[in-house]
Amino acid sequence: MAAAPQLYQWGARALYLGPALGLSAHRNAVAVVAAGLDERFAIARDPRAPGAGAHLCRMALILPDTLHHHSSSGGRMAFLYVDALSADLERLKASVGKWGNGAGFALACEDRLLGLLARMDEGPAGFIAARPVLEIEILGQAERGIAPGVRRAIEHLNRNGAARPSLEELSAIACLSPSRFRRVFKQATGVSLKRYRLWVAMGTAMRAAARSKSLTEAAHEAGFSSSAHFSAAFRDMFGMEPSRLLRAGLERRYLPPRAE
Repeated sequence: MAAAPQLYQWGARALYLGPALGLSAHRNAVAVVAAGLDERFAIARDPRAPGAGAHLCRMALILPDTLHHHSSSGGRMAFLYVDALSADLERLKASVGKWGNGAGFALACEDRLLGLLARMDEGPAGFIAARPVLEIEILGQAERGIAPGVRRAIEHLNRNGAARPSLEELSAIACLSPSRFRRVFKQATGVSLKRYRLWVAMGTAMRAAARSKSLTEAAHEAGFSSSAHFSAAFRDMFGMEPSRLLRAGLERRYLPPRAE
């Protein structure tokens, strides 16, 4: 099993493998599957009061923009962030056996997915071997039925995260009024344009950090005003500061969108 935390990104999907690192309550801009690779972990019944009871599980599906708090007493965790433009979330939601505490539990694919994530946690060779199986069996390659203009606008945003395309620019690409585009965007992704734009900028910053840029350089490259601004936004999104991941020896790898 790999000792250092690992972060893989391919296309609009991302996967973190490593210790939980004591996350605080946070909201992700896309859906995420949280999995305890070695043991169960806790999802707080009230994320604002983690001591008020929790649901113990090995896996949970957290919907976009849902405040949540999870904790683990030990062992390694996996966080699989899905592609907002694909059918990933629909397939995962269909697998949920029980909903509660702002999360989906008892996924029908749980045992299979845990096995694939454990294989990926073995290192790059394990990730490469398990990735196509994950995509075909669990996620699938299908795209969501999003209007072509809106899809073009979102793809433009993903390609130009550091530039932070404006609402007016994106709505023009989609051939919609700004107010209409804002509503349709939320319907398509499950999160506000502002928060999704921030999510894309996070990816830009982490890719810069993967090229050995300092946090300050990575923050500026992604359009953040300072490293402090980037760190605060990162903590709100992921429940920890990026410096903690880097101190833990995070290994970052970015791959093509599709397995070859």
